[in-house]
Amino acid sequence: MSIVDGCLQKALEVMKANSTEFGFIASTGRANCIWNRDGSFTCLGAMLTGDKEIIATAKRTLITLQERQTILGQMPNVIYLDSPKVNYYAVDATAWWIIAVHCVWHMTGDIEFLNSLKSSVEKAITWLNYQTIDPSDLIISPPAADWMDSSIQRWGKVLYNNILYYKALLCANEILGSTGKEKSVAIDKIKAWVNLLFWPTEMVKDWISGWGSEFYEDAIDPDRDHYLNYLSFESYDTHCDVTSNCLAIIWDIANREKRDKILGYIRQRRLSDPFPIQVLGPPIFQPSISWNPKIDLYRPCEGQNLPYCYHNSGIWTWVGGLYIAALVKAGMRPLAEKELISLAEANKLGIEGEWEFNEWLHGKTGKPGGDLKQTWNAAGYVIAYKAVAEGIFPWQSTR
Repeated sequence: MSIVDGCLQKALEVMKANSTEFGFIASTGRANCIWNRDGSFTCLGAMLTGDKEIIATAKRTLITLQERQTILGQMPNVIYLDSPKVNYYAVDATAWWIIAVHCVWHMTGDIEFLNSLKSSVEKAITWLNYQTIDPSDLIISPPAADWMDSSIQRWGKVLYNNILYYKALLCANEILGSTGKEKSVAIDKIKAWVNLLFWPTEMVKDWISGWGSEFYEDAIDPDRDHYLNYLSFESYDTHCDVTSNCLAIIWDIANREKRDKILGYIRQRRLSDPFPIQVLGPPIFQPSISWNPKIDLYRPCEGQNLPYCYHNSGIWTWVGGLYIAALVKAGMRPLAEKELISLAEANKLGIEGEWEFNEWLHGKTGKPGGDLKQTWNAAGYVIAYKAVAEGIFPWQSTR
């Protein structure tokens, strides 16, 4: 058996091992909790497995999360299974949950499942809509309110959260149909503003809402080759958030010219070397507005952001799966096939033994770190495998 096919089997084993009566736990090291973003992303990969047990766990994950939805519509960030504690500090979690509900419905055609969650989807998208504060209709996020919730931070208009918001709007409008109250949100406008503000080629003043505009003029770059990371009060960050840029390709936010520039940047910077893929380019070496090393003093070693570690250009293989899917989307199948082998090799590594699907790997050495048997890493591999082998994606309709 090839390493590519072998990794698929190991990925299914990880997903089954991390299945509980409440849904997917994030990893064997975090057996007492269900993280929304991890679990919802895992649902996308789960729908491609054809495995009844895994698909059933995906549905349980989304139902468990729905049961902890706030009265205002926000979905939980993490649920602790051995205590009543629930954490809500996230923006991306609510968007990922909507996207996952849509995926499960489309891939299974389960109307009963959809109807049981429909009202919660409407409340969730309404909550996201209320995170906007200016005419752009883009949402605003507090620091660390997404998957990069460490000493590497972004806030204000965060590219990642707004790309998820765009996709969640598409999914919610399809789920709610003619009964949806959120049709007034112009989805094309969201897409346009993402491309205007995060890939600036000219001055755009309307979004600033009373801020000075001089800071934004420096962001205008005709040679730009990826989206800005975030925009905040008279500041911005130019690092390439690989997750967001791959999602922009996958979900058709980036046009062909932008897509080619993004993938060219990833190759030029060798962000998939030694494995797919470093999640930030380039790494941050000095304290800055986006990296506060003082926070790392209070974090365990495996969650600190030294250069090429954790969120600071560390390798996360679930994002590697998105990168490979983006390559397939762009028609670059030979490179995608090569990167799939590399992704399998990364998942085969381990601290204690083989096939650990470690949380992250060092961006230069490839040394694995963090929790073992990370569920969304397994799901990311399934997504990459199915994209390369069969040309199918979990965000495409099969009905």
